[in-house]
Amino acid sequence: MEITKQQYSNCSKTSYLISNTHIKKQSGKLIIPNNAKPAIVFNDDNSDENFHEYEFLGNVKGTTFVLVKWTDYNSEAFYLVSRTTGTVDTLIGQPVFAGNMTDFACINNPGTDEKQQVQVCELKSGTVKTRVYLNGTADTFFTDIACINRNSVLAKDNTGKYWKLNFIIAAE
Repeated sequence: MEITKQQYSNCSKTSYLISNTHIKKQSGKLIIPNNAKPAIVFNDDNSDENFHEYEFLGNVKGTTFVLVKWTDYNSEAFYLVSRTTGTVDTLIGQPVFAGNMTDFACINNPGTDEKQQVQVCELKSGTVKTRVYLNGTADTFFTDIACINRNSVLAKDNTGKYWKLNFIIAAE
């Protein structure tokens, strides 16, 4: 459902990343300490055939998670890493959190042979649970998310239109 720019703008993003000066990448290794196991290590690869690198984006406010970005030549992924359990959950894009710091959503920046999706998740009992994947349409390319509610996401597309994406999850 299309909405106005005002409706989209009234729903501001939640600031959720907190810097952590104790986590730094050294010599191509990003080390994330966790309470349950040995540290989680992300290793850059600077070779031509397997190039990829990791970037620490910050602690997720009010949680035991940190956000890490993985980038290669043509794509990117985001990892929510639990500093309690050591679990690493892969997200399709950078998350945007609701004010409750439980619900969040992200959109992918698909490659040429992929379809765009919106991944809607929640943090539940210290774990990441994907609630639903919403498939994009061929004629609309979402570029940004402003607001996440329990059963809707407000998004902006590449033509400057604004949308409310409603969904119902039957199992809930």
